[in-house]
Amino acid sequence: MAFRQVKELLQWVCDFHESLAARYTHLASNQGDERMKMALDFLADRERRMGQNVVRFLEDDKTGVLDTWLLDSSDFVHPRVLDRVPQCVDCRDAQDILANAMAANQTLKDMYRMRRELAQTPSETELFTELMNNQDAEIRLQVRDIGRLEMY
Repeated sequence: MAFRQVKELLQWVCDFHESLAARYTHLASNQGDERMKMALDFLADRERRMGQNVVRFLEDDKTGVLDTWLLDSSDFVHPRVLDRVPQCVDCRDAQDILANAMAANQTLKDMYRMRRELAQTPSETELFTELMNNQDAEIRLQVRDIGRLEMY
């Protein structure tokens, strides 16, 4: 079993968002279709913002929850999620890109839900509930805005 602290998990989440933003930026720079480029740039921006939001949790820990130790049999193998984002060889439209972004978003949401269920303290439960709710709101925002891009 691996013992990690909440702050290590949140740092991984920040790195995850930055890696995904870099991947979207790279894909956008190689994209010929303007709508696809706009969708990828939008997703890159959203990933950067989500990473910045998690940084705020790391900087503003008034309860000491970040020092909570997690008992976890997995070894944080979540970086494989980045492999779900294709090189867009077969991407036909923004909906293909959105489907891949939703896979990454859902994985984070599921991880937050699991951490909430395994929480050992009320402040840990509150933290992961808030992160899960934020991720859920982000999913709705991305679906709405990519949908708008497709309409015009």
